Parts: sequence; structure tokens; C-alpha cells
Amino acid sequence: MFAVAAFFDVKERKIQDIIWLVCGGTGAILYTVELPDAIDIVSMVVGVTLASTFWFFRLYAGADALALISLSVIFPTYHDFIIPLSMVVIATTISVIYGIVYNVAANSRTLLLDNKIFEEFDEPLYRRIAAFFLIHKRSKSEQFAFPAERIVSGRKKFRFRYDPDDEFSKDDVYVSLAMPLTLFFLIGLVGLIITIISLDLSFSVCLQNCDLS
Repeated sequence: MFAVAAFFDVKERKIQDIIWLVCGGTGAILYTVELPDAIDIVSMVVGVTLASTFWFFRLYAGADALALISLSVIFPTYHDFIIPLSMVVIATTISVIYGIVYNVAANSRTLLLDNKIFEEFDEPLYRRIAAFFLIHKRSKSEQFAFPAERIVSGRKKFRFRYDPDDEFSKDDVYVSLAMPLTLFFLIGLVGLIITIISLDLSFSVCLQNCDLS
């Protein structure tokens, strides 16, 4: 189910609420069969608190917050790892790295082709340097991006902060990437599970070899 949500996040950057209702309902049904442990309850509280806080401060879109809440309910812990907190850290790391690499590559291409960049903006040097890593000029094929420029007193300024529930930009302007956080949650979850299983297997093999020797 989470993979389906990630697919729609990548394809449309929109996820139907029914998906999260199914996820949450599944978790609720499971807990009627087996009550959650104390660590599971703590994890769920952490997940709901983080999701609500990030949504309140407009750091997450509504779908991203629901994704984190659903994950907290259906899969709160794994080998004593608090999954919601782990996913926030992993997804944020992936978002930052992906965003910086994408923006630097796009801006480097613009600079090579035009021999200039950000000249139309009335901004100091340090903000131009920051913009090189945070925003880029929208390509014609780019569908999911938020406007990253605005007019203030007749002067063009950078707009680094955006509302994740804003409409996507369709104009040929500088934009910020709309990150598919649900996909990053899924990547982080799968990666964490594989890492833990691999470490457990390696530790078991090591113990067996030590016993044989």
C-alpha cells in the first residue's frame, strides 16, 4: 500500500486520502488482535507529533504528514528503531542531497549556456550563492516545482520558502523542487530494514565462525 502511495507521489505529487484511510484502518484492525507495546505507542506519538508539527509550520504537505502518520500506525518500530523518527531523518537527508545535486547541475548548465545567472535579481552575493544550491530555472518538461521568485517594490527577489500545498508553477521562472517525500520514506524504510537484516546475518555468521574456530 505504501508503494502505491509512493507511485502516485512520483507520478502526480498527489495521493488520494483513501490510501491513508486504508493504511490507518489496517493498523487499527491489527491492534484489536494484538495490543501495541509501550515502545510502539511512544513511536506512534512521536510520529503523529512530528507530522502535525511539520504540517503546521508548512514544512510538509498534507499528504506527506498523512504518510508519516500512517507509517507510524502500521509500522511504528523495527528492532527497537523508532520508525517515524528514522524516516524523517533519512527522508530529509535524501531530499537535501537530491535537491542540492539537482539544482547545482541545472544552474551549472544555465551558466554554461547563458554565461550568466541570476542577473535579473536584485539580491546580495550571499543570497545568489545560496540560490545556486536551492533553486533553478524551470525546464519545459518539469511539472512539479514551486515558484521561487517574487516582485517586491518593483524588484525581483528570491523566494526560498514555499507552502508545500501551493499550486505548481507552469511558467518559465526560477523554481524550487517539489520533493516526493513518500517515495523517500519508502526508500528509507526498505533501506533501513535491509541494513538491519544484513547486519544481523553478518553478526550471526561471525558468531558461527568464532564458534567453529
